[in-house]
Amino acid sequence: MPLERPITLEGLLLIDSGQLVLRLPDGGQWRLLALSGQRSLVGRRVRIDGVRERHDVVAVERMTPL
Repeated sequence: MPLERPITLEGLLLIDSGQLVLRLPDGGQWRLLALSGQRSLVGRRVRIDGVRERHDVVAVERMTPL
């Protein structure tokens, strides 16, 4: 998958070592660059719309609870 491309993902929002991560149903995981206000959704399933920045990093543009 090319870098710096739009991406949409759904999964469980968690915190790992102080950083927001999205755990996908298939077991994959993405690190998220997101606003601190989005931490209120930790532990919930969410949809992420954003831009892939690096191999496993997404810059979040929108996060919606499912």
